[in-house]
Amino acid sequence: MRVLKCYLANDREGHFVTAGEAMSAPGQIWSCASCGCRLVLHASTFSDPAWFEHDTLAVARDVLMNCAHLDPEVKAEARYRKLRNMLNGLDAAVMTLSWYCVWCGDHYQGGKHCYRCQTGIYSIEEVNWQRNYCCSTG
Repeated sequence: MRVLKCYLANDREGHFVTAGEAMSAPGQIWSCASCGCRLVLHASTFSDPAWFEHDTLAVARDVLMNCAHLDPEVKAEARYRKLRNMLNGLDAAVMTLSWYCVWCGDHYQGGKHCYRCQTGIYSIEEVNWQRNYCCSTG
């Protein structure tokens, strides 16, 4: 799981500390301002200033998924997988081709468009007409 670098953390008292400031306070425990997870402080390099990194091995995946510092691509992939799983659980759509126009009293086939009243707003599926009007048992 890819987590972005952090440049701001909380100290033990809950105060905000930049990574640069944290370099002058060795031995402290730092936590993420977003998710509260423990952070590891890294010294600056030639190309990067000092930064904090999540200890991904010590943090539950669901906690990191809610962190503001999680790579947006990881979150997008997780949302895509969740949506795909939800869609796979749905029943297949069935196209309706049999209609009954409540206004005109006509039964017709094809698209939802009554030929007599020239609209489909008064039409219901044929199976609903049968269930409610035709074959109800009392």
